[in-house]
Amino acid sequence: MSNKIILGTVQFGLDYGINNTSGKMSKEEVFKILDLAYASNLTVLDTAAAYGNSEERIGDYLSINKEKNFRIITKFNLKQNLTPIHSLEKSLHNLKIDQVDAVMFHSFEDFKSTKKEEINSLLELKGKKYKKLGISLYTNAQMKEIAEKEIFDLVQVPFNVLDNEQQRGEILKELKSKNLEIHTRSVFLQGLFFMKKDRIPLKLNPLVRYLNDLESIAEHFSLDFSTLAIQYALSKQYIDCVLVGVDSVDQLNINLKKIESKVPPSALNAIDEIFVTEASLLNPSIWNL
Repeated sequence: MSNKIILGTVQFGLDYGINNTSGKMSKEEVFKILDLAYASNLTVLDTAAAYGNSEERIGDYLSINKEKNFRIITKFNLKQNLTPIHSLEKSLHNLKIDQVDAVMFHSFEDFKSTKKEEINSLLELKGKKYKKLGISLYTNAQMKEIAEKEIFDLVQVPFNVLDNEQQRGEILKELKSKNLEIHTRSVFLQGLFFMKKDRIPLKLNPLVRYLNDLESIAEHFSLDFSTLAIQYALSKQYIDCVLVGVDSVDQLNINLKKIESKVPPSALNAIDEIFVTEASLLNPSIWNL
């Protein structure tokens, strides 16, 4: 299943995640993670111009390890009146490469606010500066609108054991029918799944009862929570790639074992039955914690 995993690198450049207690990792740790990832056949990296100095750290690594052919996905940063092309050029400079595997709009809003002529100019660079054009989305309504567009090759969307088949299955199958490549993120909901219940912010307390349901499923099948979470996303045939971030070499080693673990189909089916009525709480971008 490792060929379906994308290594998320936001932690390379930012102190990220609701349950992150170790902060931004050192450059040495970044290099060790990339060494282990490549040796373990995890050769696709997801980064972004807005992830602190993540791109620069990846670029420093690639300049030293030219024989390691990582495939890079990055995202535009359209702040300070940058156009998509200007942002892409900066990213290529930071990454010290001539072409990325994919470049993405960081949000639906970024795409909608980009001028048509800028998008046309960007499309002229396809096959030269990048191979695929994608977009990061949050809501089913956004996915529905993008499904009708013909310029995108891939979408990145949230999906996990709570933001699950009940929430996303129908629209993701529709996107797949349009021949879009589907990448999913938030497999651990930014670490919320591993927080002690008494540390979960009051705003997110309605999710606790669903977390209890998930813990019961894990206990019933003698599985640890993270294995269940990873395998649930990997099990969906309409999902092409699952984005998993790490904040240490040790965590990557642990996740590698979970990626190859086996989970009974009945455990995955039980997760499919969970329906979170407070769906807005599944969107970390509006937590404002």
